[in-house]
Amino acid sequence: MSEKLAVVKRVISVKQHPNADFLDLVQVGNYNCIVKKNDFKVGDLVVFISPDSVLPDTEWAKFYKSKSNRVKAIKLRGQWSFGIVESFENLGLDKNNFQENDDLTEILGIIHYEPPIPQELNAKGNLPFGIPKTDEERYQNLELVPFGEVVDVTRKMDGSNISFYCKLNSENNPDKGFCETGVCGRTLEYKLDSVNNYTQIEKKYNVLSKLREFCLKNSVSLCLRGEMTGQGIQKFSVNPDCAGELKVNFFSVWLIDEHKYANKGHKYYIHNISKELDLPTVSMLEKNVELTNDLILKYDEQLEQIDGKFFEGIVIQGRDFSFKVISKIYDSLK
Repeated sequence: MSEKLAVVKRVISVKQHPNADFLDLVQVGNYNCIVKKNDFKVGDLVVFISPDSVLPDTEWAKFYKSKSNRVKAIKLRGQWSFGIVESFENLGLDKNNFQENDDLTEILGIIHYEPPIPQELNAKGNLPFGIPKTDEERYQNLELVPFGEVVDVTRKMDGSNISFYCKLNSENNPDKGFCETGVCGRTLEYKLDSVNNYTQIEKKYNVLSKLREFCLKNSVSLCLRGEMTGQGIQKFSVNPDCAGELKVNFFSVWLIDEHKYANKGHKYYIHNISKELDLPTVSMLEKNVELTNDLILKYDEQLEQIDGKFFEGIVIQGRDFSFKVISKIYDSLK
């Protein structure tokens, strides 16, 4: 299933930009975007294009692509804009043919931004056993933000996704005590006898041996998910995670047989089992705090650095949910 990067949405509010006579601030869902004054009014159906989208080489997209190849946060006259709001007319579409929440991603030829991985990879196949891609939902995409819940706040690192799995008693071999193991990126599994960053991480931390022992001991099938950083991965000037040696920090556990994550409070929550596995985790910034709008805004657009360094964002984890907050300051610098 393709990602919904361009969706029909309804304008919730329109306010004049406080520092620009010819600009408005338009709210679509939980996103705020800057547009030309009087282009939209409350209740209008519009096309919202999400951050991290890559626009097609078409006439309507030329203005945006002249600024950046990737849709990202920008600050204009002291106000943040995150995403793009466009009219059907400007996109050459008849709005009478569409309804709210329709997906226009393929129609418009928009794709998700994928940073290049500068190495040869020997893929074994797609992600096995129903393991999903490691994409946290942005808080702006949530229909209801669970304010008031007790949460943990961890730093989101800017590298490449890596996952290690151990599946007990699979259909290929249902014998008790047998397990299949492997290493994956965001969308593919890689051959363990190949030489690349994924297999180098496995050897460095001995992940699969530790995971296999743990899964057999506890009779559970798990997938450990982490962020691989260092050695120039996602290299650009303000990324604190691209320098130094190749390393990994784990951030979540996928329960393969239950098809869900082991969230905060679960016995297999990554911060509960990491010590037993002797594996590094992402930094815990705040633990057992109340989820408030002020907490989100702090990391969303107010806090520039953590420990003297820029940061991509945070992940907020509760008992039955998790989502990410991307720093607009960092995103605007990429």
